[in-house]
Amino acid sequence: QYKAAEYAKAAKSFEKLNREKNKMGQLSMYYLADCHLKAGKKRSARNAFANASRLNYDKKIQEESLWNYAKLSYELRFDRDAIDALQKINPRSPNYAEAQGLMGDIFLNTRDYQKAMRIIERMPTKTTKIKQTYQKVTYYRGVQLAADGDLEGAKKLFYKSLDNDYDTRTKALAYYGLGEIAHQQKRFKESNQHMTKFLNYAKSLNNLPDAASVNTANYTVGYNYLKQKKYNSALGYFQDAVAGIKRNARYISNKYVKTQVLGDATLRAGDALFKKHKYDKAISYYNEAINKKYSGYVYALYQKAIIEGLRGNPTEQILALERLTEQYPNSEYTDDALLSLGNVYQDIGRTNQATAAFKKLVRNFKGKSTLVNQGLLKLGLIAYNSGDLHQAIKYYKDIFKNNPAPREAEGALAALEEIYVDDLGQPDDYLKFRESLGGYDVTTASRDSINFKAAESQFEIGNYQKAVKKYNEYIAKFPNGRHLIAAYFHRGESYTALKKYADALRDYEFVVSKGHSRFYEKALRKAAIISYNYEKNFEKAYQFYSKWEAVAGTEESKFEAQLGTLRSAYRTGRTDAVYSMANKVAGNPRASQDQIAAANFYLGKMAFDKKDYDRAIASFNKVIKNSNNENTAEARFSIAYIYYVRRDLSVAENAAMNAIKENSSYQVWVAKSGLLLADIYVEQSNYFDARALLEGMISSYEGDNEVKEQVAEAKRKLAALNDKENQNNSLTNPNSDILELDETGN
Repeated sequence: QYKAAEYAKAAKSFEKLNREKNKMGQLSMYYLADCHLKAGKKRSARNAFANASRLNYDKKIQEESLWNYAKLSYELRFDRDAIDALQKINPRSPNYAEAQGLMGDIFLNTRDYQKAMRIIERMPTKTTKIKQTYQKVTYYRGVQLAADGDLEGAKKLFYKSLDNDYDTRTKALAYYGLGEIAHQQKRFKESNQHMTKFLNYAKSLNNLPDAASVNTANYTVGYNYLKQKKYNSALGYFQDAVAGIKRNARYISNKYVKTQVLGDATLRAGDALFKKHKYDKAISYYNEAINKKYSGYVYALYQKAIIEGLRGNPTEQILALERLTEQYPNSEYTDDALLSLGNVYQDIGRTNQATAAFKKLVRNFKGKSTLVNQGLLKLGLIAYNSGDLHQAIKYYKDIFKNNPAPREAEGALAALEEIYVDDLGQPDDYLKFRESLGGYDVTTASRDSINFKAAESQFEIGNYQKAVKKYNEYIAKFPNGRHLIAAYFHRGESYTALKKYADALRDYEFVVSKGHSRFYEKALRKAAIISYNYEKNFEKAYQFYSKWEAVAGTEESKFEAQLGTLRSAYRTGRTDAVYSMANKVAGNPRASQDQIAAANFYLGKMAFDKKDYDRAIASFNKVIKNSNNENTAEARFSIAYIYYVRRDLSVAENAAMNAIKENSSYQVWVAKSGLLLADIYVEQSNYFDARALLEGMISSYEGDNEVKEQVAEAKRKLAALNDKENQNNSLTNPNSDILELDETGN
């Protein structure tokens, strides 16, 4: 059949010998591969060459099969398999030089940069091309680690990339990566040093990614200076970022850069000008943010109102503040605006309007804002000045129901003392109220402050072990102390610094249990993070994140809380909360592509679990479009699995193959996709490719702990396939004809 060029018939005959572990079996696989090549079936040819290369009866056939398997794996983009095969090419082989060249190309094209690094590092000698490749793969692996949150690991690899100075673009990007990490870790001077080096190199480069460009570097440097209160320097970089993004808008495809970075840089330029008292120029930036409705434009409205007040234009200030409070009643700046509005009305003598603003603040934001007590102080003063002493007393006493800061408590007590003692002549009533508070009598207050200060002094210098001891003493002595909430919060912060997370969580929970205070939001955030990341108590994490999302004081913190609520909701199986938060995250202009992908990943997972496969596929495709991390790998596998479950085997086969090719950085998902593909082949009665795939997995992964479960599963599937073939294989059926092969090849 083979000699007669009847390759399809010959292939069927050769396939029946695929389980023969002898020279005949090796030759049959070699010829089978040739049959498949002549029929244009490169994937099947690749599998046959793999089988022949694993048998060593004919060394020449083995070497040729290995080389052909490596080349086909390279051509078909099975990069992991190609690398494994190319490494086995004998240095004395005439194919060795070409194999090294192919391996260098794969290292750059594959996403399995970790494996590429290991292979290059084991090479006894390295060509210049391999060294250049090493510079790039260490950088790319650093990017992967940074995306997965391992900033320290990413940092080490960026430095390792810089140690191999061959390619200017990669060198520049490594400095950018170091600058971003330093910025995230609040090392602003160090960040600027790295970003300055990046900018020096970037000026001569024109092929940089949108998210690591001159524009985004200017934005980061501007923030670094802003955090250091160097407003003139910050202004210049923010202005450069704004101008650069506008100038190159048609060339920028990254939506996050075109919207979020541009909008935020515009606002921060306004802030820098505001800090320098250049109000006219600041307003021009704020107006741009408002007119284009950039993320944070409500903040710009509030800043405009503040500027009008500083300019001495109370009427314009009132109009701006009323617009904000009426049009955006749920904004994080509405409480500030109401307090400012009341103050302006009070300053111009419009007491009724001032009272209305302060009452609205207290009514709408009780338990939500730290400004409520300031509103009560103002209402108390207005009532006192109007002669309504009993109403004033009520306002001042209400302050103590809202966890007042020490200064707020002192102000309220001073006002109450004046009313009770000077105006009403009822000193006993005043002392009785003060004593009812606990910790506010005169002698106790003095001792309270001294003991608290002793603990605070240790906390402020970073001596956390001693701080914990002193806070313990304070809490024991003053269980109802004036600084009790602060003591618990700062003790929690000390425990966090000491990595005693369970103790820290208890303190943060205490602060949260006391209701709204100046530490409430911070305690919610810390409690949520510890519950999720360290305690793995996702139920608690959900409660803390969702409460934080409701009271978050800035857009940034609200968005962070939404991300946490989303993750926790998925972990606790809250379908409605997942859909709600995922849509909030995906629709938030602050969301990066990775964050949009994360939101869609959870939507996809939830739909997948509910067998709502159409919705799952739509969400997973958005994950693939917007990210390249482990979630992306799982999304690719899940799509293939869905088509398999639907018995759409042809689509499932292509999707599984694509997952194997594209997921090379994530070995578990490569292995899972391989197992799925083997199942698909079996259902298609393609036992040969199923066997080749399973045997290849076992050979490649044996001894690898990361995928030991998948290897065990591959062995089970191979045993089941053997049983199935034993029933059909003509070689094991005594009633069948015996197939013979001319081993001479003639």
